[in-house]
Amino acid sequence: MDLKLSTTAFSDAARCLKRYEYRWVDQLVPKPRDVRPALRRGVWIHRCLQLADKGEVWQTELQAMMNWALEHDVPEAETLELARECYELVVDYLAYWQGHEESPGPWITEATELPVQWQPNGRLVLTSTLDCLKRDKTGRLWIWERKTTQDIPDSDWRTVDPQTMLQYIEARACGYDVAGIVFDYISTRPGARLRVTKNGSLYSGDENRSTRMRYWAPVEQELRAKHAGEEYIHEMRSRVVSEGQWFQRYYTFRPDDNARLTLTDVAETVKQIKAAETKGYYARAINLLDCRLFCPYSKLCMHEYQMGRKSDVYREEFMTPSTDDLFAMGRSDYQ
Repeated sequence: MDLKLSTTAFSDAARCLKRYEYRWVDQLVPKPRDVRPALRRGVWIHRCLQLADKGEVWQTELQAMMNWALEHDVPEAETLELARECYELVVDYLAYWQGHEESPGPWITEATELPVQWQPNGRLVLTSTLDCLKRDKTGRLWIWERKTTQDIPDSDWRTVDPQTMLQYIEARACGYDVAGIVFDYISTRPGARLRVTKNGSLYSGDENRSTRMRYWAPVEQELRAKHAGEEYIHEMRSRVVSEGQWFQRYYTFRPDDNARLTLTDVAETVKQIKAAETKGYYARAINLLDCRLFCPYSKLCMHEYQMGRKSDVYREEFMTPSTDDLFAMGRSDYQ
């Protein structure tokens, strides 16, 4: 076998071969204190909801993951704030969907963190781990892809997302008769903190902002304390409380033609990886916005690019060898 490629590795290679080399060849990852909060938030929320799907207690796991971060030099203020944010999002997510089961639900969880793979030829194995596999009320199986994101993508992205397309292909190759993919979004954008005037009304600029119920509740108490009328309170509650802006699900079917194009993209990316291995050089795809904001290897990459060679000193400063413990970020299922 020449290459075992996960969906994440494929995405890294398709984006930038140098990023692929740092992560999947050199096996380097950021030190815990340097991991972006968005990534840690995603891991924590995914794990809590995985346990919730299985009917297990998730609060103690969140505490354990928070303790792991503190033990690995993640700043205390950052860790505590992130744990609070994750707790609130998980609680609000579970409360919202408990009362909003939509067709084709209600859903039955079949598996969580399910590994699948497909070997299209003797030289390549494609692998994925499904967040969740659930069965709808008619008995159909769906891949659930949980996404924690500040802004929820539009339908154009859901119909072409290559990572979920590969998951779909691999799951079907493993014998799972998957009907499609459920994109289960959790927006991490903070809810508006609404202000009340001395006269017992919302400031005019706040009357058209959106927030979640947990942030509205103290505002409602303050309105009553300042003798606002019930009709006004009801109107404002109906206008500003919008949990559905934070928790959204979309059901997506993926056509065979989409699968063929995705696999063609994979084949071309594999060719680039193999060519880089042969030459011993993984090219950078330098983009000012993408490198600065989204690549965990940007500082190391720019230093080595400037020097024209690898630097063990810079690698020790910015990165650490990948281990299961670092990958897990305190999750008990990897210990």
